[in-house]
Amino acid sequence: MASSVSVFPKAINVLGESLNAERNLWRNVLIAALEDAIKPNPNKNFGCVSIDLARSYFTDYNRDFALVCQYAGLDHEYVRMKAKQYFKKEKENGKE
Repeated sequence: MASSVSVFPKAINVLGESLNAERNLWRNVLIAALEDAIKPNPNKNFGCVSIDLARSYFTDYNRDFALVCQYAGLDHEYVRMKAKQYFKKEKENGKE
């Protein structure tokens, strides 16, 4: 009879990190904010945020962004740098 033990335990992801519901929640907050900064969706129930305002969350220093990144287990300076690079590339390619 086959063993019921999983090769990938539910408490560990494929990168070897322990799964953490709170950290994943804050990562999803960042993902939602990034989606608004890339392509705002006016069909969301909570309204539409302008693309400039959504991008300023990533590009301008604010304590909330740093705190959300900290809760997500990410370096806010690195996330800000990568977001700025992406927005600059989008602008250069005329996709903004």
